[in-house]
Amino acid sequence: MAAFVAPFMVQLAPSAFVLTPRMPMDKLSVQVPVTGSMGQTPSLRATKGSGKGESSSWSSSAPACSVLLAAFAGAALAVSDRRRRFSRDGGGVARRGKIATSPHEAIPWWQRMLKVKTETGVGIWAEKLNTTQIFESTDAAGPGKVTNCTILVVKRGGNIITNKKWPERHGYYAVEVSYDRYIPEDWERETSGRRMRLKHLENLDLPYLKKAKEFRVRPQDFEKWEIGQKVVVSEQFKEGDKVQILGRSQSKGFQGPCKLWNHVRGPMTHGSKHHKRYGSLGSSADQGRVLPGKKLGGWQGDKTVVDKGRKIMKIIDNIDEDNMPETIIVVKGSVTGYSARKDQGGSYVRMHHVNNRDDGRFKRDPVWMWFTKKEEGTDPYVPLKNQAWTWKTYWGRDLRWIAGETKKYWPDGFPGYDHSADPFYDDCDPRKALKAPEW
Repeated sequence: MAAFVAPFMVQLAPSAFVLTPRMPMDKLSVQVPVTGSMGQTPSLRATKGSGKGESSSWSSSAPACSVLLAAFAGAALAVSDRRRRFSRDGGGVARRGKIATSPHEAIPWWQRMLKVKTETGVGIWAEKLNTTQIFESTDAAGPGKVTNCTILVVKRGGNIITNKKWPERHGYYAVEVSYDRYIPEDWERETSGRRMRLKHLENLDLPYLKKAKEFRVRPQDFEKWEIGQKVVVSEQFKEGDKVQILGRSQSKGFQGPCKLWNHVRGPMTHGSKHHKRYGSLGSSADQGRVLPGKKLGGWQGDKTVVDKGRKIMKIIDNIDEDNMPETIIVVKGSVTGYSARKDQGGSYVRMHHVNNRDDGRFKRDPVWMWFTKKEEGTDPYVPLKNQAWTWKTYWGRDLRWIAGETKKYWPDGFPGYDHSADPFYDDCDPRKALKAPEW
């Protein structure tokens, strides 16, 4: 079926930045007085031209030009040093007290160029216990198909919210989840990073927790969580949900290319003397070196692995028995990491809902272009699935945060603008604004 593109523009409030008027270059004349005697210091001043037709004149000499070049070089070094300090200090902290006169001064370029991320929602920490097999129920008669599964457990104490971040201070919404109570050792109190972490938990009157991870959330989910609150697994996840599990793979040490990259050895018979010897590694005349990325022997394992699309088969929560974990989660398929041993638990893994673009988390952005069916009796405001392009950021800031700040001063909408097609306002036209039910 043929389709066409329907443009749809979202009206945004004017920028809050005010550009300072600058003097045009054709109206400037730089005068450098010639030094008359030893000891006189040349002075620089910029004067505005009188009007049209007047050309800027330069009067200079060798010492004056050298002074001018030295001044420009010093200014360039100062700007570069300030930029280095600004990037090293982490962005907005160095310019917090500065009045922005243009958008690029308030928002660094590396924030404007960042790839927009999907909020994963609040996740949990767990530990890998072991693997098992269960019969997956089907519609047909019989026990069903045998499915390989992995058992994840959450120890007593569970996952606790230990920190929150918001756009006004940190630039985004996030919730930190910590797990696994323990008694810190002496070296942790001597290390600066660990010492600050332990002091943060002490100030919040929370127990010492070994693992911590930050999860980005949506604004409406941000208000649901408070510091010190416990994450209940059965409320956050349901049986049948697709989740994404991140863990650390098993370390297998230094391995050769045959095991690491599945290279094939040479023939072992008929007089071949090239069994496991390496062949050519690169050209000798032109390059004269081994190009980066050549698959040679190296360390195998001990890397972060993401297991996507794992289905939750069973959740047993709030177990109140001795020598038993608090929660048992059975997921379909394999999960990276070590299984539990006699004297210690398995590998730590963190789990959250899978980043799916079709589950409603991308429908809250203003749509500006989409495809629709080209036939009579079809509503042009109903886009085809996966065929819509949206705005997610404006000058590096989340559009939902900008709309929330605008509503603080203009709850009924920005004066003089038509908000019927703006999905961020309650009085909008749901049809023209393509307002999804998930909003």
